[in-house]
Amino acid sequence: MSAIQFEKRGHQAWITLNRPEAKNTLNGEAFIGLADAWDEVRADTDIRVAVVTAAGDEDFCCGGDLGDVIPLWTGAREPTSEVEERLKNDPLISDKVMLKGETLYKPVVAAINGRALGGGTELIQATDIRIAAEHAQFALPEPKLGIVPGAGSMVRLTRQLPWAHAMKILLGGAPVSAGEALAMGLVSEVVPLSDLQARAEYYADAICAQAPLALQAIKRTALETHTQPWAEAFGFEMGQAADIMMSKDAREGTRAFREKRAPEFSGE
Repeated sequence: MSAIQFEKRGHQAWITLNRPEAKNTLNGEAFIGLADAWDEVRADTDIRVAVVTAAGDEDFCCGGDLGDVIPLWTGAREPTSEVEERLKNDPLISDKVMLKGETLYKPVVAAINGRALGGGTELIQATDIRIAAEHAQFALPEPKLGIVPGAGSMVRLTRQLPWAHAMKILLGGAPVSAGEALAMGLVSEVVPLSDLQARAEYYADAICAQAPLALQAIKRTALETHTQPWAEAFGFEMGQAADIMMSKDAREGTRAFREKRAPEFSGE
């Protein structure tokens, strides 16, 4: 079985971390598979939303499989496969996996089925709507190993959460429960594990019913203006609004409203 499963369901891409026997840690195959999955979501104009989740009912992702990837990155051993060759020769693969390099403006839903530790907590920060199972936990234990959470958390977390909450996760090391994560604003909602799939489907379906270009413009504006001065941010927002107003979907949406029917958006 592949370490990353990619399934296209209509306008939805479902990406599943598939190493439950290894706590869904990211080995070389998973790094390459996840990077390729994001590229496919970005390039396929028919895909409007991505859902990222994991196999099993205990772990979403417990970080990187250090025993597998570190020897390759340090040169301690030579690649033995095409996947390992790609991993060694692409120093920015982690940026691609965590969506730090080329930004993905399509909405991403995270269905967090268990523990998200280290890289797991870093990965969910690259998503938009985050649904956590009741038993999920979140932590960045890297400082306990003498390293730092350098896949985005030291920048993203203090922008996504109030300072004190972000620093509790960054500096504390101890796991945060799903309930605590909800109170902090790290996740959108918490549900029983048995309801997780259905809630992810609900959000994915709701997103697919809306105009894809409009949703991408909303996410693009939120990301690009997050640290801009007000005047620059409002100018960027106005430009995005003007572009969307000229789209076919904008005309279809207003026409459907007048005709009292569901719109048929084409992404144009």
